[in-house]
Amino acid sequence: MKKLNLLIGILIFGFTILSCSSDDDNKTEETSKQELLVGKWKKVRIGVVCSSGSETSEEYSACKQNGSITFNADGTYIDIPYVQYNNDCIIDGQTNGTWEFVDNELYIKEIEATSPTKVTLFEVSKNTLKLGGDSDPCDGEDSPSIEYLGYIRIE
Repeated sequence: MKKLNLLIGILIFGFTILSCSSDDDNKTEETSKQELLVGKWKKVRIGVVCSSGSETSEEYSACKQNGSITFNADGTYIDIPYVQYNNDCIIDGQTNGTWEFVDNELYIKEIEATSPTKVTLFEVSKNTLKLGGDSDPCDGEDSPSIEYLGYIRIE
């Protein structure tokens, strides 16, 4: 009887180990990125990463730093940019859309767009965020560069 109980215990342990897969690890990482992304982010800089690896960036003006993007837990986002106009800092429209992770890649879709766009540069931590997309080549390279916006968390 003791041997039977030991055998059953070993089988249960074996099935438990086999039922865990690397997919679970990917979901944890994806969930973590989603949790980090949700919140309100202040626009602080614009930059470009050339295919050669060189990177340049500049801080946004005080006016443009009023701009923000908010990623909501329900998969929607609101982007509110600011511009300087006749010595006034004003809201320059508002973009609403949706976001989702597919195969651990971030995709965003403006409400008016017909299909989502893959974010080619996505770096997120507790307090910083970089979102970027393909842009014209730089540094005399033929390959596209990545233009990005840098953010800091405000909520």
